[in-house]
Amino acid sequence: FHPDLEFNGVAVPRISSQKHMGMMLDEKLSFNEHVSVKLSLARKGVGILRKLFHLIPRDSLVTIYKSFIRPHLDYCDIIFDRPSNESFTSNIESIQYNAACAITGAIKGTSRIKLYQELGLEHLSERRWCRRLTTFYKVLNTKGPSYLYSLIPGIITNCRTRSQANIQQYFTRTETFKNSFFPNVIHEWNKLDITLRNALSISVFKSSIVKMIRPKSNSVFLVHNPIGMKFLNRLRLGLSHLREHKFKHNFQDCLDPFCTCSIEVESTTHFFLHCQNFTQQRQALLNSLNNIVEDLVNKNDQNLVNIILYGAPTFDINVNTKILLSTIEYIQSTKRFDTDLM
Repeated sequence: FHPDLEFNGVAVPRISSQKHMGMMLDEKLSFNEHVSVKLSLARKGVGILRKLFHLIPRDSLVTIYKSFIRPHLDYCDIIFDRPSNESFTSNIESIQYNAACAITGAIKGTSRIKLYQELGLEHLSERRWCRRLTTFYKVLNTKGPSYLYSLIPGIITNCRTRSQANIQQYFTRTETFKNSFFPNVIHEWNKLDITLRNALSISVFKSSIVKMIRPKSNSVFLVHNPIGMKFLNRLRLGLSHLREHKFKHNFQDCLDPFCTCSIEVESTTHFFLHCQNFTQQRQALLNSLNNIVEDLVNKNDQNLVNIILYGAPTFDINVNTKILLSTIEYIQSTKRFDTDLM
């Protein structure tokens, strides 16, 4: 029974949720309303990214996403996270996937793993995992409030090893409690390598965790050609107009993966190096590459295609920029990607 409350003779209404420091707290601590509001704000941000695609370079779009959209999904995530709830995780992850598609011009259905590797983005679920562990490191090493340290159960000692002992785990009856901060993070902490647990500082610990989850992005070397970069990104990601890509993804208008030149499967290598439909354009590309880097065209097909698509770390930024510009010029001159993708 909750008696009525009054303030200066005015009844205080009972509400089911209230915002505190930017987080919506509901009477059941489900955080459903908070997550719903943040997802709505993030979706609006992704819509803005799509409108900016033709105006702003890719690296700037990534910065905008990380600075203004992803923070909506990060704020207080160590509290509202539900690691074992696949539906919850997928719902949040779809925001970042759509943002990655908006930034690259990729087609829906593109591999999420390839998209994230292209942009150097870690999964949002991994970010929440990383932040929970980082916060627990602070608490365990008394760099947080003492009342949080007091909630950590005892340490399980093991006389047979010199390594740091595990933390005693909570007994949990419900999924909600199991997903909450301490039960979940202690379970994940005990799975970490001993060397990582014994990191000397929070910065060393955090950087080590981040290295585990964050892929290295592929550079576009400051090239700003929205249409050309969209086609190049699609070739990098393995889902484009090419028949091999469409066939693998079950496009209805593609019954086989073979090129119209009837030589072989229309793969990325075939498109750049072998297709008889684009002989003149290819010769212009190879001449351009020869002028940029000596003996480049004498490399084997796989290495040459990788350089055409990504440049090479052994070349400086100016050389790589010229290579990507030549690649984009070839792609656009073939007009292979000008039709609508069905």
